[in-house]
Amino acid sequence: MQSNTIINLLRNAEISKFIGLHIDVDAKKLVLDAKKYKDFDIKVIATLINVYQKAKSKLPEHYKLKAALNLKSYEQCTSEKVAIFKSSIMGIENKTILNITGGIGVDDWAFSKKALQIFSCETDEEIHKLATYNIELFGLKNVNRILAEGIEFADKNNNYDIIYADPDRRTNNKKNFRLEDCQPEILKNLDKLLDKAKFLWIKVSPMADLTYLKRNIKEIKKIYVIALNGELKEILLCCKKKFENIPEIFAINIENDKVFEFKNPYQELKNTFCSEGIYLYEPSKSIVKAGLTKQYSSETNLNLISEKSNLYISNSKLENFQGKVFKIISREFYKPLDIISYFKQNHIKSANITTRNFYEKAEELWKRYKLKTGGNDYLYFTTDFCNQKLMYHCKKI
Repeated sequence: MQSNTIINLLRNAEISKFIGLHIDVDAKKLVLDAKKYKDFDIKVIATLINVYQKAKSKLPEHYKLKAALNLKSYEQCTSEKVAIFKSSIMGIENKTILNITGGIGVDDWAFSKKALQIFSCETDEEIHKLATYNIELFGLKNVNRILAEGIEFADKNNNYDIIYADPDRRTNNKKNFRLEDCQPEILKNLDKLLDKAKFLWIKVSPMADLTYLKRNIKEIKKIYVIALNGELKEILLCCKKKFENIPEIFAINIENDKVFEFKNPYQELKNTFCSEGIYLYEPSKSIVKAGLTKQYSSETNLNLISEKSNLYISNSKLENFQGKVFKIISREFYKPLDIISYFKQNHIKSANITTRNFYEKAEELWKRYKLKTGGNDYLYFTTDFCNQKLMYHCKKI
């Protein structure tokens, strides 16, 4: 759907009202009932309504005001909560920002609440038009949209306090993330960008390997691994010219309106190992991705099940734990025939299965034991610090 089509629809008061009245209606049903709405291009309207329904939780303010969105811009953009969090840590108060990858403008929307001026570049004319409409809709007086390639624009203009970049992958390889596969070419232009701003902030895929990032960008000052409601969303890098020390690493989890942060404490680790206890703990994905599993174990005095399991165990229940907490029903040594008997005795026909440092994958275990997915039983298969193969049968707290 063309940007002009979307904008013209939203500027039509009658159509905008129709969208508002039918925004929770099944879009497919609207198309099937198209004969009832002869005055409207119902297929186009239904497509837009479908995008709004997807955006309701990710972009609540954009949803509320019926911002101009298409499916591509929705799928690529940052969630509002993550964008607001980023604006709180980037030191943007009364600063001038150049966003070299403007997109639909959700990050600009968040930055505009604190920054002095934002210059936002975009090469996709369709997305640029949608974002320009949204600036007007939100009344963002300090956001300036530019239809241009961001690095070229930076090269020709003055310096900025902050440059922000969200490079887009040019390949469909979802298993590996390399900045070399992204546009714009950050690594190739890194020195140029660092010369143009006091700080360069780079958003990268949560699939990116931290060791790879630190090896290829020596100037990383801070690394934020950001999760929203337990799901990894992005990795944010703060870079500064000539910075040569070890970067600080932060694991962030945003839950509802609360932000939980754990920072690498840079102190001697006091890890203990144990595979027996009352409670099993699975640290948040941001802690695991940030490589802070052992540090968090030391900080919380929880026992590691093994060096590689990313699971903790304890006889005590820890409040405000960053991750999932389970009550252990039983710990079983992993012997397939004994496991089959255990499932029969306990009438387990469906379960949530997680494997950590285990030689079989969850999919193989569901198939082997003919279990359905889901339910109230949680099974953790792992290898402990004594190299014993174990299964923990748990209930979520």
